[in-house]
Amino acid sequence: MIHENQLNPRVQALEPSATLKINEHSQRLIKEGRDIIRLGLGQSPFPVPDSVVNSLQNHASEKDYLPVRGLQALRQSVADYYQRRDGLEIDADSVLIGPGAKELLFNIQMACQAELIIPAPSWVSYAPQALMLGCNVRYLPTAMENQWQISP
Repeated sequence: MIHENQLNPRVQALEPSATLKINEHSQRLIKEGRDIIRLGLGQSPFPVPDSVVNSLQNHASEKDYLPVRGLQALRQSVADYYQRRDGLEIDADSVLIGPGAKELLFNIQMACQAELIIPAPSWVSYAPQALMLGCNVRYLPTAMENQWQISP
């Protein structure tokens, strides 16, 4: 068991997660009988397509770790997509596949010592991740009027 005095002071200083707060609030509203569609914590209100369920069932016995950088065929597909769409000269070795953007961004922040510049609004986890790692955070304001694009 970890005692509070064993926690990194940066972790102790973090505010409670906004994602968990909204999840708890939505659960209270559901218990009150309110009709709530929850989109937090990776939860979709939509059913999982049968093709996905069948594929998961067919591959449930596979237990080996995937390549650290992601499946080669998927990395190649991503590189091909950006070559076609944006004309970028990119190859599969330049692509990293991970379980989600939040984890990949956290890993990048751990690997690099740099200030984090975040477009605002942004996902609620990015700044706390940076603060936990001791990085400074700056926000770049965006606006709905220009589709949330970053302006010079």
